[in-house]
Amino acid sequence: MDDFLGIILLRTLVRIIGQYTRYFLFWLIGKKRPLKSLSNISKNEYKDLGNALSQDFLNALIGSIVLGTIVLIIVAMVFG
Repeated sequence: MDDFLGIILLRTLVRIIGQYTRYFLFWLIGKKRPLKSLSNISKNEYKDLGNALSQDFLNALIGSIVLGTIVLIIVAMVFG
């Protein structure tokens, strides 16, 4: 049960980091987008399913890259 809870928390953390990183990058380049448009929340579950899946995938990808980079920086600071 402990592993299952860890997986759920890591999944949530990665997607939140990815969503906020994408929001910050869009803000940085001057393209204003609301946080809700970068999430996997959709008005019509069947019509917007492709958009919700692509947003969720991009959040997971960006979040994994950012979290991995942060972990590597911390490891390099501790052991380097």
